[in-house]
Amino acid sequence: MQRKQFFAKPKIQVKYVLVTVLMVLLAALISVLVMDYRITKSTFAENLSLGEVKALVHETRMSVLYVSGIFLVMVFVKLTLFFHHLIGPLVVLERTLDIMKEGYFGGKVRLRNRDELKDLAESIESLGAIILKESSEAKSKIDAVSKKLDEMKDRIGDADYREMKQKLDGSMAFFKDHFGAEAAAKLMNK
Repeated sequence: MQRKQFFAKPKIQVKYVLVTVLMVLLAALISVLVMDYRITKSTFAENLSLGEVKALVHETRMSVLYVSGIFLVMVFVKLTLFFHHLIGPLVVLERTLDIMKEGYFGGKVRLRNRDELKDLAESIESLGAIILKESSEAKSKIDAVSKKLDEMKDRIGDADYREMKQKLDGSMAFFKDHFGAEAAAKLMNK
């Protein structure tokens, strides 16, 4: 399945990428400070001139910054791809749950091959199948009660019959609106 946009939830993705980038930068800063301290306070620095120590500190700093920069780019790319495969499925699952709230239960949650959260998608599909099955059984029971009520119409009063029939018809209308092909057709047109 192809997504229309790469950043499904940019706010969340940018937030966690920035936190990780800041952590990498903080680690680089700490590394530079520790190396500076170790170089300037070590015993071998006593044998070097001040210019040589400054040059060594500068080269060490630049090396750490280069390595940190490369690491930063690698982390950024990896996090972006990771979030693409994590946040994208979250958006699909949110949409699926919204559709289920509208009354359509029985659809397939389609995720890409390398997406995360496939177990959760399968659980949501199973839940939808269970709700659809149970609602179908309840609908059948309401139909049976309605037919039985029609058979008993002569034995019960007209007012009681109409009241019970209205309640059953209301329940049936709920099932027609929220479960089955009619609900799915309405939902797909939204």
